[in-house]
Amino acid sequence: MIVELCELCGVRLKPRYMAVRDPISLERFDVLACPKCGLGATHPKPADLTAYYGARYYGERHWITTAYCSWRRLRVVRLTLGRDSRPSILDVGCGDGTFLRAARAKGWQVSGTELRGALPESPEIRVWSSLSEIETRFDCVTAWHVLEHLPDPLASAREMKRLLGLGGALLLAVPDSGGWQARLSGRYWFHLDVPRHLYHFNLRAVRLLLETAGFQVVGVWHHELEYDLFGWIQSGLNGMLRMPNALFDALTGRPPRTGRGPILWSLLFAVLAFPLAFLLTVISTLARGGGTLIVAARPRE
Repeated sequence: MIVELCELCGVRLKPRYMAVRDPISLERFDVLACPKCGLGATHPKPADLTAYYGARYYGERHWITTAYCSWRRLRVVRLTLGRDSRPSILDVGCGDGTFLRAARAKGWQVSGTELRGALPESPEIRVWSSLSEIETRFDCVTAWHVLEHLPDPLASAREMKRLLGLGGALLLAVPDSGGWQARLSGRYWFHLDVPRHLYHFNLRAVRLLLETAGFQVVGVWHHELEYDLFGWIQSGLNGMLRMPNALFDALTGRPPRTGRGPILWSLLFAVLAFPLAFLLTVISTLARGGGTLIVAARPRE
């Protein structure tokens, strides 16, 4: 039997959730967790994750909330760097470039990394395939819901620190595995997304990782409205229906994998559950236990 150890603490991991279903492949994976720092790890980790990032995974991620999501992230950057700043920015895992285009429209100098190469390189937006290729320094590095996907998040955080110029800052977002939504939803939590999410972070684990990488945390926010709100609804449905993420598939235009009945029930449930989901989002955010963490950090002197 292989003993899994925490990559931050070296402590033996213990089972947290067993037989969590991948909503795409429908395979089962376990989530183990460190009893000391709380870092979770998906087990087993596939040797090749390519098959788990197919056409069903990619697509319209935020539906009608795209503009709001970009606005909120730009606001967090401004709050960290200064309201009047027009920084040079590197977006790690930039996807289709939505955030970079919004930043560029504000006059920022923008670049990104993306394994898929989905965003065509242009004079205005340069895209690398990995951090190790980059020698440029930036005022800000962002990693929106990326850290949990990386096979070595500590090494990646150190690379992000290398790419920050004097006075620069790192902004990252991850699902909060220590928040109310995660704890109440258990293995049905929408944001587990195994095995693509190789790691599962609470605030303690994020702080420890960043401090180990040479950062000092300077700001924490405890929600992303659309992620948190939808997470409550879809997690509840995942606990009731045989096919996970039926509502998410319907709202984002993915081919249905279930009959019309479960889809209609999902839509009805979403309407009825919306007020409660909104209330839970507000209360959990105020209690610093929301479904998402946004963390700002600066390199330690």
